[in-house]
Amino acid sequence: MNRLPRAKESAPGCRILTISVGLCLIQCVFWLGEPGASCALGAQTEASSGTQYAPDREADILHLRIDVTPDFRQRRIAGEVQIRFKPLVPSLSELRLNAVDLDIRAVTGSEPIRHWQNTGKDLILTFEKPVPGDRAEEVTIRYEAEPVHGLYFRTPELGYPTDDAHLFTQGESEWGRYWYPCFDSPIEKSTSEVICRVPDGMTVLSNGRLVSRDRDSKTGLVAFRHLQDQPHANYLIVLVAGRLERMQESYRNIELAFYTPPSLFADARRSFDGTKDMMQFFERETGVLYPWARYAQVCVMDFVAGGMENTSLTVLTHDTLHPAETENLRTSHGLVAHELAHQWFGDLVTCKDWSHVWLNEGFATYYENLYEGHRNGQDAFLYALFTDAETVFANSDDTRPIAHRGFKSPEEQFSHLTYQKGGWVLHMLRSQLGEDLFRRCVKAYLDRH
Repeated sequence: MNRLPRAKESAPGCRILTISVGLCLIQCVFWLGEPGASCALGAQTEASSGTQYAPDREADILHLRIDVTPDFRQRRIAGEVQIRFKPLVPSLSELRLNAVDLDIRAVTGSEPIRHWQNTGKDLILTFEKPVPGDRAEEVTIRYEAEPVHGLYFRTPELGYPTDDAHLFTQGESEWGRYWYPCFDSPIEKSTSEVICRVPDGMTVLSNGRLVSRDRDSKTGLVAFRHLQDQPHANYLIVLVAGRLERMQESYRNIELAFYTPPSLFADARRSFDGTKDMMQFFERETGVLYPWARYAQVCVMDFVAGGMENTSLTVLTHDTLHPAETENLRTSHGLVAHELAHQWFGDLVTCKDWSHVWLNEGFATYYENLYEGHRNGQDAFLYALFTDAETVFANSDDTRPIAHRGFKSPEEQFSHLTYQKGGWVLHMLRSQLGEDLFRRCVKAYLDRH
């Protein structure tokens, strides 16, 4: 995520990659889980000292299906969520989900549920009999919500143009729980499916592939169904729906699309044009092909940040769009490159918890700078590093480490430490290792995790 449009441990242990460079040994230390593992049980949720850890996981979420019908006039949603899970313990007596201020109407399960409790923050399901650890089960939750976070409407009733009516979501850091029940932590990855029912003439965007688009003859609503069939973290699930216009091109066999509300479409091309070149550059620089089925970007009105790198669908602020007359003063290239880099760093490889979010933001910041050098030359790259260094030195009294657990809210982690200083740590490693060996190390990091 880019906070502003930039002119811009239980079982898993410490994996040490030791590289011999002449007589030097460079040790690049990343705190990661074992390759292919989500986590182990026993992680603390919050220690008495106030330090933060990944939450306990007693169940592995295998698939999450969200079916929502938004009411644009009332700014409410009616939804149904199906969660397929498998216990990570010998027997599971209850399933605890995050659900903030959701009006839960009904809960059913493939395994009978004795009772359920809605605390206003969590939904706790207690089974008639404990679910054995060798069996996958499913629960279905029907609910309504008027979200204050996580899902945002832009409608005429709020002063926006009638022809631009739309909604969008923002999951990072832990805002999915405000519009659907979920296990809202980056330690959990699952496949996802999003169905959204909207009036005819509207467009729906979400993660992965659009697999169906069906009109209900009774209601007149059109149901768009998107499927993300590669596991990804909950905070990366996204929904954008409304009146949108689109432009499209392709890179290799990957569809590249760009959407904006109709009133903003005239300035869209300048923010979209560099995407293909960026994707080609990042593939070459990381040694890993773009990992998702498609890539779309959408500008929404008054977004809550500069941009957000949801898996295969980045949401951008409308403020990044600009007329041709100002192209020499400001561009969208930095923001677009930052969010695209996240498709590798953050989406393909995700930090275990928010104490390590520099593995998302530091990498995206540094690869944004690398692309600046590729596009505009070495001096532009050095100037980007210089401005990042100025930001770090302007906060020289901040003695927190880049990776730390002493925060009250995950939002505190998105600072100059994880962005600019994290990027500079990577530049230090690249300078010590040399460009070729650094690329090999990054490829190994992405391939293994």
